[in-house]
Amino acid sequence: MTELAYKFTRPGARSPFTGFEWPQGEWIEVDGEVGLCANGIHACRLEALPRWLDDELWRIEVDGIAEEREGVLIARRARLLERVAAWDAGTARELARSCAAHVASLAERVPDPLVRARADMIAGIAESADPSATALAMYTTAHTFDEVEPGSYYEERRRQAEWLRDRLALDTA
Repeated sequence: MTELAYKFTRPGARSPFTGFEWPQGEWIEVDGEVGLCANGIHACRLEALPRWLDDELWRIEVDGIAEEREGVLIARRARLLERVAAWDAGTARELARSCAAHVASLAERVPDPLVRARADMIAGIAESADPSATALAMYTTAHTFDEVEPGSYYEERRRQAEWLRDRLALDTA
C-alpha cells in the first residue's frame, strides 16, 4: 500500500546524506534490509518536517514501509511526485522570523537575559535565506521554550509543523 509523505532535498532533488539525485516520477527501490539511518528511503509525515529542513521540499509517494519513527517513514521504494514550490528561501526566512517573534514574546513574559539573548540571536538568523539557518532558529526556539517551560519542546515543534502546513498548504500526510 502506498502513502503520500514529504521529503526535503538539496538543490536539484539531491538527497542530503547520500547525494542521490532523485528522478521525478520514477520509482526508486533499495536492496537489502531497510532500517532507520541505515538503508531505505526516508520520508516525513508533516510532524517530522521541522527536524529535516533543507533547500527543496517534495511530495513523495512511498511503498513498502518497513518502519516509522517519530513521523519518519522508512520504505523500500518511493517516487518524487512534485516539488512544493511555495518552499523557498523567502519562506524559510518567514519561518525563522516567526520563530524570532515567538521567542521575543517569551522574552517579554520571562525577564531572563538568556531568553532575550536567544531572541536577538534568532532574529539575526532570521535575516539569512539559508534553510540550514532556519533549521537552527527552529531548533533553538524549541529548546528555549523547553528550558523556560519544561516539556514544551514538542509543543513548539508542533507549532512549527502547523506553520509549514498552513503556509505551504500541505496535506497532513
